Amino acid sequence: MRLETIKAKISILAVSFVAVALILGFSACGGSSNGSASVTAITISPTAGTVNLNTMFDITANVQLSNTNSSTDTTVTWQVNGIGGGNTTIGTIVNSPDDSQVGIYTAPKIAPTNNNGQVLITATAPQNPSSTTDTNVVTSNTATITVGAGLGLAVSPTTATVGAGGSFQFSALLNDVADANATWTVSSTTPSCDTCIGSINRTTGLYTAPPAPPPGATVTVTAKDTTVSPAQTATATVTIAFSDQSLSGPFAFSYSGDDESGFMAVAGSFVADGNGHIQSGVEDVDGFSTAGPKHYQIAGTYKVGADGRTGVLLNSGLPGASTWQFALTSNQHALMIRFDRSTTGSGTIDQQNLNDISTLATITGPYVFSGLGADLSFLPMGIAGKFTASGSSTLQTGSGVLDLNDNGVVKPDDTSLTVSYSLDNTAPDTGRGTITLTSAMTGKQNEYAFYIVDSTHLYLVEIDDNDYLAGEMYSGAAGTSFPSSTLGSANYVFTAGGNSTGGAYASGGVFTAGGNSITGGALDTNNAGTVTPNTTLSACTYSVAPSTGRIVLGLCATGASTLQFATYQTAQATSTTVEPAAVMLELDSTAVATGSAYLQKVVTEPASGSFALNLAGQGIFHDEPGSYQQDVEGQVTLDSSHVSSGNLDINDFNAGIQTDPISTTSSSVSAPGPNGRGTAVLVATNPDVSYNLVYYVIDDNTALLFDSDTNRVLIGTIARQF
Repeated sequence: MRLETIKAKISILAVSFVAVALILGFSACGGSSNGSASVTAITISPTAGTVNLNTMFDITANVQLSNTNSSTDTTVTWQVNGIGGGNTTIGTIVNSPDDSQVGIYTAPKIAPTNNNGQVLITATAPQNPSSTTDTNVVTSNTATITVGAGLGLAVSPTTATVGAGGSFQFSALLNDVADANATWTVSSTTPSCDTCIGSINRTTGLYTAPPAPPPGATVTVTAKDTTVSPAQTATATVTIAFSDQSLSGPFAFSYSGDDESGFMAVAGSFVADGNGHIQSGVEDVDGFSTAGPKHYQIAGTYKVGADGRTGVLLNSGLPGASTWQFALTSNQHALMIRFDRSTTGSGTIDQQNLNDISTLATITGPYVFSGLGADLSFLPMGIAGKFTASGSSTLQTGSGVLDLNDNGVVKPDDTSLTVSYSLDNTAPDTGRGTITLTSAMTGKQNEYAFYIVDSTHLYLVEIDDNDYLAGEMYSGAAGTSFPSSTLGSANYVFTAGGNSTGGAYASGGVFTAGGNSITGGALDTNNAGTVTPNTTLSACTYSVAPSTGRIVLGLCATGASTLQFATYQTAQATSTTVEPAAVMLELDSTAVATGSAYLQKVVTEPASGSFALNLAGQGIFHDEPGSYQQDVEGQVTLDSSHVSSGNLDINDFNAGIQTDPISTTSSSVSAPGPNGRGTAVLVATNPDVSYNLVYYVIDDNTALLFDSDTNRVLIGTIARQF
């Protein structure tokens, strides 16, 4: 055979062998090991799941072939909400690099806004996996994945601080998606009223805070969705802080103290706009340096701190200019001090009742009053009394009664008192009027400006050239016949202040009334720096004038002289409110002093919370700055016997110290005894100053204060803010 023929046959065999080998190779390495088997179904699992934002979740596809085999290498394509591979809004999904039938889903950073955050994931594959042109696609079942699930219903934010009177927008999120089906409510775990916790729009979640912090200073905002099963609720805690809106509307005020010449007293009315402005007002000023009473129009600015401590600047650069500091107890009451260099004073501010300040018709029935200051010789003087108002300019019905202590010269039980009064038509809507007291004993007509808080309470300041007196007037105990035991069996707490022959004087204590006598109690006195603490009160009778109800009250202190007071009961004598049960004028030779007694409701220490306080310097002095006393106001947070925070504002006549932090380690409060008398120490730190105080509990929210330090003579009040 020819060599060329043999070579040709070998080449043909080689080509055939290579062809067979290639066919076998293609068969082994082609698109499917199942030959021409087609895809009949795709099942993915799990069919439901939850995934937090911006985290990953695996889903596995099981591809079924027509030859009943389950494919292990058929590549699937993943979709999110029908979009291949998804996107950043609904999340993305890619094949795992290790397994073409595992999809790795990555949730978006923000929950999808549709379907309450749920997305739908599917897998697809060509019916003929080996074909590149097959348009017949097999789609899997659907897996429902909830983004942000596990969060359920939530309120955003979960905590917020809102200024009193302000508003705040809350959002409800169901599985991190805005929930339009949520309904809103606001509540408090502490006893409260409907108006003192604020309000919330039921459908929008817009919360409006009350004008002052409620009990506990917090409320709970709740969102609820009943359209899901089961129904879901979520809450947020709101802390309410004082703000400028806590001071809004008309207010009456009164304070007394000293300027460079000595005693001065001021009473007036102003309107605050809730935005830091004193829009208008009037005040009457009487004192040793004013050469007679002065009357001013007032306006200015104020700033309320979150703790209720407030600064006021009035009539800057004008006559009647003054600076105040006060601590709000609520949006209706504040404890204040004058805060100018070389001028001190302490008093109160009360919101006025609009229905009562514009007509005399509300000033009707019995009223009691007291006042303290000086006579024309600048010597200490005090008065107290009672009359019955007619509610018109004819003024008094029946007999009135007056007691006077002029520098130790006592003129008691003058039943010739007559009274006349009228509103000031030149100052409408201020509650200002004038009242004249005339009695045979004084031989004078004493004219006072009054400012109506409401029909039960008025401020007084003298505006004639007879004396320098200021005080308050309250609705009196009703009736025309008073029994000998009219005081009632109960505990009463009191403080009184004024002058002794030695200088500034203060007293305070708790006395128990039973029958027509005082049966016991405790008394504290500070006579010009000589402190006599916690003296036991023994049995001591009191007498009652049957026609007027005037009480001559004796406090018999063991081992000490008896204190005697002309005492007039108010209409609040048996009330549940914290108003004086009686006004008092000291009649004995110890001091010229006035004060108030309160019905004691409890004897236990007030519960923890935030409190406002003031301490008022006592004494009526003429041109003796070295004898002038401090005036203090501030805020303190108490936690049982622990003082957890607070600040004081102090006017020391020669200097004003603002925001002096209270030490939480050196300050303390002791539990009261069985009569509600306790002690406390407040230590301020910058500059250092300490106050050793006695407190007398009135109720869960209020106590009277007595400073037992020998270097100052102060009495005051501490009252709950929240």
